[in-house]
Amino acid sequence: MKVSMNEQQIKAICDVLGDTQHGLSKTEITQTLRECRIPVLDDGKRTIGGGLAYQMGLNKRDWLYHCLDSEVTKTKSISHVLSFVEHALDPVKYTAQQKRDKYAWRFEETNKVLCLVGLSIGNNGKLKAIEKASSLDEVDRRVNNLQKKLYDRAIHEEVKRYCIKDYLRKDYYDAVFEASKSLAERVRLITGLGSDGGALFQTAFSRNDPFLFFNAMKTQSEISEFIGLKELLESIYHLVRNPAAHTPKVNWKTDETKALDILTLISFAHKYLDECHRIPGK
Repeated sequence: MKVSMNEQQIKAICDVLGDTQHGLSKTEITQTLRECRIPVLDDGKRTIGGGLAYQMGLNKRDWLYHCLDSEVTKTKSISHVLSFVEHALDPVKYTAQQKRDKYAWRFEETNKVLCLVGLSIGNNGKLKAIEKASSLDEVDRRVNNLQKKLYDRAIHEEVKRYCIKDYLRKDYYDAVFEASKSLAERVRLITGLGSDGGALFQTAFSRNDPFLFFNAMKTQSEISEFIGLKELLESIYHLVRNPAAHTPKVNWKTDETKALDILTLISFAHKYLDECHRIPGK
């Protein structure tokens, strides 16, 4: 596998795998270094006088980099770095359920770095060569599983703007709640109305005195489509926003698939609103 890694790329891998919260523990790093036959160098930490005095040394990230960089300097090769990545993400080490979340984080964040190198680590824990990513946006599209699912569904930019941060940290309650509120805000911006919920949609889409339009409403099909959008907005309001607003967050249960389905429905409504315009003179 003919690839190269510079100092910053190796450091970025160490920042992930040595992360304070989600990365490998010091014991795990030590064990993995030994599995790869990489010398475990001194981290500089000391206790003196029966533990009463403590000398600070390298943190996990810097210590891991120190070990890997010394091996690269000695061998003139990154083969041991690649071996360390494979051993660190060997799926057999994460069979326990309580380890799965940390594995998912390490796997995804490591792949973001590797993508910029021209590598990818698969679910089998093995590295393979891929086309090198040229930007962070490309990395997100190719590596971030949650982000990729939004791209695959062509989720409207307004939905992403309201909920992307909540969704990517798997806070589906806030993601869905915020995204649902975006529809009423969009209608208010188009119409200039100040109400909310059902009252807003009924006024904005009044058949006899509407505040917006997206078709001529001359044929039965056009009228039906116009009413259908109003009823879709009202349905989302009643099915999503109201329950989320009145149910304690701790009791509001949904999974990623359901959240994606809801976000897709909200996105569909926004794509209709893209075609809406305010009635002149309103």
